[in-house]
Amino acid sequence: MASSVQVALLSDEDMPACFQVMSESFGHDAPFVDIYFPGHDTPPGRAQGAERLTAWKQTDSASTFLKAVRRAGPEGQERIIGLAVWTLMKEAPPAELEKAENAEEVWPDKADREFMTLLWKGYVGPRTQAVEKSRGKGVYVLELLAVHPDYQRLGAGTALVKWGTKKADEQGLRAVVEGTPVARRLYEQCGLRAEIEEMRFDVGDGFSSRRKPELIFMTRDPVS
Repeated sequence: MASSVQVALLSDEDMPACFQVMSESFGHDAPFVDIYFPGHDTPPGRAQGAERLTAWKQTDSASTFLKAVRRAGPEGQERIIGLAVWTLMKEAPPAELEKAENAEEVWPDKADREFMTLLWKGYVGPRTQAVEKSRGKGVYVLELLAVHPDYQRLGAGTALVKWGTKKADEQGLRAVVEGTPVARRLYEQCGLRAEIEEMRFDVGDGFSSRRKPELIFMTRDPVS
């Protein structure tokens, strides 16, 4: 029987499987994911990461957590192959990491915490400007997108992105994402364009040997 990909709301019970999909999707090719989700490819790291995402889902009504599922076989068994988080952001995110995360718990190592703090300031800068330019209307932010490497090129990523761009169009809002170079083509196919070709992360000489994220700030104006 032919398989199909569908997008649905993600439940709390789905979170461990979804976090594993995210971890296997990025591997260690995305420096921001590596530092933001410490040890994401280990059992303790995955447990902590799933707990953080679940807490976010439960406490932020502006964020919509989605899963892409593939149904195959005679009984249409479901397998989660991707996830996305879209947020209708009407207020600028906190500029300080400590106001957004339990920093000492997530990054107990002082150097890791300081590095993440510096990255955070650079990360939230462009989306903050986008929110401020909206003059209270807000923007749709694609905060997370991942598709399992074994199930890419089946349309899951496109479906997850277009879910949010459709919502943005319906409300006349811009959509934005901090995208990796690998995902650029997908985003461009969904109508997003680079506004900042290389996001800037000022980490100082003390962290010059560490890998910095390579991210493109991409935006899409609403289509009526």
